[in-house]
Amino acid sequence: MKALLWALIALSFHPLSQTIALSSQKITAIICPGFGNAVVDYVNPLGAPDGLKAALERRGLAVQIVPIQRYDWIRVAGGLFDIKFWQNQQLPTGLAYGWYLKRTVDEIEKCNTDKIMLVAHSAGGWLARAAIGEKKNPKVVCLVTLGSPHLPPPDGINCATRGALENTNSLYPGSFVKSISYVSVSSSAITVENSDQKNVDTKNVDEIYQKRGEGSAENVAKINYESLIGKSDGVSGDGVIPVEVAHLDGAKQIFLENPFYK
Repeated sequence: MKALLWALIALSFHPLSQTIALSSQKITAIICPGFGNAVVDYVNPLGAPDGLKAALERRGLAVQIVPIQRYDWIRVAGGLFDIKFWQNQQLPTGLAYGWYLKRTVDEIEKCNTDKIMLVAHSAGGWLARAAIGEKKNPKVVCLVTLGSPHLPPPDGINCATRGALENTNSLYPGSFVKSISYVSVSSSAITVENSDQKNVDTKNVDEIYQKRGEGSAENVAKINYESLIGKSDGVSGDGVIPVEVAHLDGAKQIFLENPFYK
């Protein structure tokens, strides 16, 4: 389960959330789930009594979650029937991810408040960018991305999105919608290096990864960093997403030190 638990907790105490709270009377936050995630991961992440939804509600915001269940992600396999998948030229609106964009747009359109802030986790970040770039809605005033991969891997490394992320950057680059404030949040909790020194205590996370047969948080970080940027030694990130791909040009960029993926 990819629930960015500590980042969500950190965000709830970050000055950004205080700014949001000051102007929250007519704002609804819509949470855009990350790849493989479901609504429950933002309500009771890893069995916790509350999560991001509750953290935002405590600051006076109404909260909606794009209705994604874990089984919905099998729809990504629909890309196999898209010729652009095989050409590494998938569009974010194509068979693999178009359903996610539609649900995000539908959730925005059914919201009856004056202003909307999208809070997008992991892959939900670039998918939300595509959704609001494809169908602009004046009610959306802010997009906050949490640990989102905004850049495709370098040449020579296969992108899991088969071109959809690269095309998102081409079609809706950086802070594309000028009427929207973009905020990108990253973490440098785990730096992969040839030493036994750790940036943060990952014991609890290590136990979760060990149960899944994935080893340790640093081992998972190494695999993910290499798949996203082609290297891991000396690379910092939240354990899944390296800092260097987690930010957008033109966005307010927030760097956190301790949050990591669970």
